[in-house]
Amino acid sequence: MMNRNEILIRKTEDMIQRSSRNFVVLYSHFLTPAEQEEIKKEYSFDSRITFDGGYEDAERRICRVQTDEYQSDDGLPVKLLRFTATAPDADISHRDVLGSLMGCGIKREMVGDIKAKGREAYVFVHETAAEYIRMNIDKICRYRVEIREVEKSSLPEPETERKEINVSSLRLDSICGECFGMSRTKAAEAIKKQLVAVNWIISDNVSAEVKPGDRISMRTKGKIRVGKVLGSSKKGRLFVEIFRYI
Repeated sequence: MMNRNEILIRKTEDMIQRSSRNFVVLYSHFLTPAEQEEIKKEYSFDSRITFDGGYEDAERRICRVQTDEYQSDDGLPVKLLRFTATAPDADISHRDVLGSLMGCGIKREMVGDIKAKGREAYVFVHETAAEYIRMNIDKICRYRVEIREVEKSSLPEPETERKEINVSSLRLDSICGECFGMSRTKAAEAIKKQLVAVNWIISDNVSAEVKPGDRISMRTKGKIRVGKVLGSSKKGRLFVEIFRYI
């Protein structure tokens, strides 16, 4: 019996073959970061395969397969729905929204990222599920909600705070220690305990090299995005730009 990763790779290979045979661009359902990583490992540097979740910071993404540049493409099959609670003092969470979606029979693979704050939530969904959701959900927890399809440009920009840090190297433990307010030793312990994720994938490699653009999160400590390396000191220490998510 095949395991989940083997099934995932077989499905991807089937998409590649059908794309080539039928001369069309094909899309998967939403994939977790771990599933995306498995496909990347199997098809490293394969230009036929790309991933898109509807916006730059997306965690859950759809796999896009294009085997010829002239193939017809209907576009990314993703809709953005905005849930707005009618109560002005409502506070709906990611868990609340996901629970309501699962409760009305929507599979997790049909739902991408969920961004919830206060009385609003923005939810990326596969286009085949969008209308069903609008017709079947009118409450999140105890709050009545209105659901509208909106343009992806409506998604609020994430709030971040820019900082400059001074580190000895771009090792993961060094960056985490400086960004999350702890010693390098404590940061290394957290990494070894699998409390740290890089680009949404758990990493236990304390010496992994961090790159500009990487998203790093530590459980209970928050999340940052690595910006540019701004320069170095006479002693070889690096000045790095980081953005902390608020």
